Amino acid sequence: MADKRVVYLKFTTVDGKSTSITISGPRAGLTLAEAQAAATALVDNKVILGSGDAQLAAFTSASEVTTHTEELH
Repeated sequence: MADKRVVYLKFTTVDGKSTSITISGPRAGLTLAEAQAAATALVDNKVILGSGDAQLAAFTSASEVTTHTEELH
C-alpha cells in the first residue's frame, strides 16, 4: 500500500497555449503562495520551455494530486 503525491504547476506560453510541469515528492504543507513564487521564478528566469520550445508567459494554477496504490490479493 502506497500513497504518491505530486504537484502540477500550470502555465501559459507566449503563443497562447498551456503547459504544465510535475513536481514529484513535494514538501508537505506547500502553500499556493509558495508554489506561485517558485513558478514565477521559473517564468522570470526562463528556466523551462513549453512544448515546441515556447517561452512561458505566466503561471496560471497549481494543484496537488495524491494517488493511493494497493496490491490486489
